[in-house]
Amino acid sequence: MNRYKVYTALISALTVILLMGCMSESDPFQNSELQDGTGRIAVYVTADSKMQTRAGKALTDEQKDQYLITIKQGNIYHVDAKVLSQLTTADLIVPAGYGYTVTAESCSASDAESQPTIYGQPRLVGTSSTFPVVKDETSTVNVLCTPANAGVTVIANDKTFNEVFSDYVMTVRLGSRELTFTPGNTSTVGYFNVSATQGTNLTYSLTATRRENGETASVSSTVVLQKGRIAQLSLRSTPKGTVQLGITYDDSFITEDIEMVIDPEKD
Repeated sequence: MNRYKVYTALISALTVILLMGCMSESDPFQNSELQDGTGRIAVYVTADSKMQTRAGKALTDEQKDQYLITIKQGNIYHVDAKVLSQLTTADLIVPAGYGYTVTAESCSASDAESQPTIYGQPRLVGTSSTFPVVKDETSTVNVLCTPANAGVTVIANDKTFNEVFSDYVMTVRLGSRELTFTPGNTSTVGYFNVSATQGTNLTYSLTATRRENGETASVSSTVVLQKGRIAQLSLRSTPKGTVQLGITYDDSFITEDIEMVIDPEKD
């Protein structure tokens, strides 16, 4: 019994010593001299984007320099969406303290749907883990940016479809935003901001004109957009004019074929 009490006392003493050591070692602000003053932040941005690799191009240093940088401490903004290449030394010197984060984005959410054309552009976003800034020291922050929006494009290279139909208009709509695809812009990708977790239902409507009699037929449905993927709407047709709209996602992550019936015999 006495031996048990001795072991218990030793374990308790060791636990207290370890806890005290960890607390003093992990908290850089226990020293009062470090509580006031400023430190420096060094920011490094990298990108992992299926949207970029799909085009076969890696991000260049010039592209990285256009990223918008935001530095926050809790709800306090020290730098608010400033271009990386325009950051000054003064921007990166901030008060010592806890709770800092750095966010990098390739463009703003509004520009992702409006620039450089109405079809928008890929948007990559990343936020660092929370970190402290210590007086007279440099905190190196690495920010990994990943896709934050989704794309949609139309593919109309099916031989039978082009033999049966002379023209088409594909309209895609999300909320109040609407984009149109025709034979003249099939290589265009339209970008939409989407929910990070649930995706977004995009409405699409196809109107095709038959070569035989000039009549039009229409069909519409929805497709789920998910960030980092481009939904490819492939137009296909049977010889009788039944349209089969294949929907595939970039990198073949998900493949889904939907048959939309536009049959001259049933019109």
